Amino acid sequence: MSKTKLIYNNSKANHLDYILECFKEAEEIWLATAFFKISGLKLLLPSIKNHLKANKPINIIVGQNFGLTEPEALRIIFNLFKNKVNANLFLDKAEVKTNVFHPKLFLFKNDKKGVVLSGSANITKGGLTTNQEVSLVSKTKITSTVWKTSVKYFKTITSSKNANPISLMLIKRYEDYFKEQEKARKSQKGSPDKSDVDYTFDYKNLKKRLKKYQTAKSKADYKQREKDYKEAKKLLNEIATSNSLTQNRFEDIIDTLVGKQGQRSLWKSGSLYRNRFKVYYCKNEFRELVQFIKDHQNNLPSGVFSEAKELVEKVNGARINYVTEIMMTFQPNRFANLNSNPITVLKEEAGVYFKSHSSSFNGSDYQDYCLLVEEICDKLNLKNMLEVDSFFNEIYWLLKQESK
Repeated sequence: MSKTKLIYNNSKANHLDYILECFKEAEEIWLATAFFKISGLKLLLPSIKNHLKANKPINIIVGQNFGLTEPEALRIIFNLFKNKVNANLFLDKAEVKTNVFHPKLFLFKNDKKGVVLSGSANITKGGLTTNQEVSLVSKTKITSTVWKTSVKYFKTITSSKNANPISLMLIKRYEDYFKEQEKARKSQKGSPDKSDVDYTFDYKNLKKRLKKYQTAKSKADYKQREKDYKEAKKLLNEIATSNSLTQNRFEDIIDTLVGKQGQRSLWKSGSLYRNRFKVYYCKNEFRELVQFIKDHQNNLPSGVFSEAKELVEKVNGARINYVTEIMMTFQPNRFANLNSNPITVLKEEAGVYFKSHSSSFNGSDYQDYCLLVEEICDKLNLKNMLEVDSFFNEIYWLLKQESK
């Protein structure tokens, strides 16, 4: 038999108190909230982490209407849930502008018992603690109609028809809408102007391009590129470790890496060779850059990129494209190449707007970029960041031809 009671926020108790108690006993949790903010997440985060540590299932769905959900809250949960089998985060599609996603439903299962909490409280600090919010709580058996109906409803709103599993690309898309709404609260829109189908670069479209990319010629070109980057790694190791590196040998290595007239390059960023003569005269500074990346190649992309960006400033004629070519050469599974080609592809094909110029990227930007490329790599079953870069290059030149 179900027991029902009313809870509301006041000076003695609030939604947060009740929810935290439910977390302690719950074996499985389902949370649905229209608005999801850092202020509310911080209050629940320790309990969420403990739940994950115990390897217990948790499912969260949030809304994007009115741009009130905060992208940073999505990022925190995205990173927390990443690679966790029992943890799922969904974003309501918000495709129908007259149909606003507005549930606040919290389900907690413990053995054969369940708690259903539903009312007006969102996962915000105000919603959980200080706003005038009220909810009905039903303590029931999991065989009851109210429990079965609640779980069925949750499965409906998180189905592929109504919601998307959160990805970095999805957060990037939503972030644009969030920023737009932040500037225009008075003329507020209920949902983003663009739905998934409005973005020309989706995985369906990308897979079509992938079929064209995976020709015998492209496969042969990529195999050659793998060989080239393995050779480039040997040359970088020579720069970093050789005690007898002469000026002539250093210049030969730079020419081999970036190319010169009548000679193909091991690296594929096309503009590197233009200022190679200036790089010739910065042998020690270039060696310091290579040594740093080599020694820190297993660190987070953000930290390696930030420090390397400062070091490359000492190398006359070299810019960020040198930095990420070196990084990708040492670790093609962790570091993505960064230049105008992939930035253009992501903008034109995905509607994902990173900064226009690689020189404007900071460590955090680059780490987000690597996560996104890793996501694409996994989704399309490409081998590593190097193969994604090859794929993007081909799309870039196809875009050039298509625009003529």
